[in-house]
Amino acid sequence: MTKPMISVISIIYKVEPYLRQCLESMRKLSYPELELILVVGRSGSTAAGADDNCLQIAEEYAAKDPRFKIITCVAAGVSDARNRGLDAAKGEYIGFVDGDDFVDPGIYDRLYDNMVSFDADISVCGKYDEYADGTNNGLLAGETVSKAAGDALSPKTEPELLSSKEAAGMLLTGGGFFFHSWDKLFKAGLFDGIRFPEDKYLEDRYTIGDIILKAERIVYDRTPLYHFRVRTDSMSHHKRMSEMNSDADTVFVTKTLSKYPDLYDEAENYLLYGHITCIQNALISGEFKREEEKRHFDYIREHRKSAGKNPFVNRNTRVKAFLSLHSLFLLKLITLRGKHRQAGPAAFTISRSG
Repeated sequence: MTKPMISVISIIYKVEPYLRQCLESMRKLSYPELELILVVGRSGSTAAGADDNCLQIAEEYAAKDPRFKIITCVAAGVSDARNRGLDAAKGEYIGFVDGDDFVDPGIYDRLYDNMVSFDADISVCGKYDEYADGTNNGLLAGETVSKAAGDALSPKTEPELLSSKEAAGMLLTGGGFFFHSWDKLFKAGLFDGIRFPEDKYLEDRYTIGDIILKAERIVYDRTPLYHFRVRTDSMSHHKRMSEMNSDADTVFVTKTLSKYPDLYDEAENYLLYGHITCIQNALISGEFKREEEKRHFDYIREHRKSAGKNPFVNRNTRVKAFLSLHSLFLLKLITLRGKHRQAGPAAFTISRSG
């Protein structure tokens, strides 16, 4: 019996050091019906121009595997590229692989089988974090969960079926998957009327949040099948990213509470933690200006009392909320100590997609 087509969209721009590993992993995907859409960004005012190395590598793979389809465009951001991929996709299901990451051969077999078994709209898997020194958070460098295409995968845990509300609650509490697009398989129809916002950064937070709220059934299999490459960034970048995270979080919480008002406690804790994080990153980046952090102080001041009764707000967050309002020196001190206690390559890193 022929399986339905899955369209896998990969955004490729300035990822030459990682691209062959990414495309080789996609070439080895064992799901039988795939179209692999490579959206290659080009620098300059026309689609013909710089960044030829990535295009040459993409063309090399397209020449030996007809499943690869190349779209070239002037680089105008991840959202623009993903939307071009969505517009070109012909599959009944949509997946995403970033051009500097890589995947296990059986990822889409597993995601599709779970989706069918649980009659779900979205299927989610776990991930491995891949660090610059060649290590990761669970495997030897270069090792994958499935050794060859078609290998049977043994689940580390049984997949769990979530409603839209339960999935939104998971996003708010941090108990599982997050707003990323690349660890998920979607029914293509979920993107009807929804595209990635081209006027915002952290596009996944906006779009995947909307998709989660639109879906009815989400199946989550924690087995790690996606390899996410972690980048190290400056503390100044941390500050900018935390501010953008806060903006996106506020939008998601507003939409979530309009549909599921009884998730208020989870949402309050989520936003409180985010506002405190913005202040912490401003302090340790050396770019703290009280007037620029006013909205964060206002939220903490308004919610600190109710947060004291919120079962989702832990003692650590309550202490940081108090210090945010009464002793920034101590808040900065414990933040720096916490950073120095972080062991391994994960210290001072930030997720590209949120």
